[in-house]
Amino acid sequence: MFGKGLITGLGVTLKHFFGKKSTFCYPEEKLPMTEHFRGGHLALEYKKCIACTLCAQACPNQALKLKVVVDANKKRYLSEYIYQMGRCLYCDLCVEACPTKALSWDKEYAISTWHKADMTHDVLTDEDRAYLKQAMAEAAANPKPPAAPRPKPAAAPEKPAETEPTEAKSVGNTVVKPSATEVTRKESPGQTANEAVPPARPPVEASASETEVSARE
Repeated sequence: MFGKGLITGLGVTLKHFFGKKSTFCYPEEKLPMTEHFRGGHLALEYKKCIACTLCAQACPNQALKLKVVVDANKKRYLSEYIYQMGRCLYCDLCVEACPTKALSWDKEYAISTWHKADMTHDVLTDEDRAYLKQAMAEAAANPKPPAAPRPKPAAAPEKPAETEPTEAKSVGNTVVKPSATEVTRKESPGQTANEAVPPARPPVEASASETEVSARE
């Protein structure tokens, strides 16, 4: 307390004591607010607004009431923007949610009033309403032609059915390999792979040694 902290505190005090004095005749003159001051009423740049209503959705107290109209070219405009200052938390979420940076604070800190009705403000000005009326009339006079339908993508060609390779079979001492007709044989329409009738096996020729043994007997 009596060390570095005391010297720092006295340094700030002496800096303001010998600094330039600024006197304002309030309420005729008002203090200038900093850039990051959050307060006053909401100011809307109407030509930047795209009527996405993200500001109203971001408000936790539902202090914003918006009405949207659509012109002949399906472009959205705001026809009403009501700001209820009595519900506002000055959390700045509406300003941060605006994708086009059309919302800001007017930095008016003297917002006290005698009546509750004075805490509800219409953000749109007469100039904004005139611009809306002109834009709606121009869109109705020059509507855009409907967009041509996109062509459907061509269907991919069907792949041929793959045949499962058959294994060689052994009968006695002789190995019988499947013929080409058995490998490429197709199933009939009324049969499945499990119900297909197996092909007849070709006769097996006996070897010479087996014939001699049978003749001796």
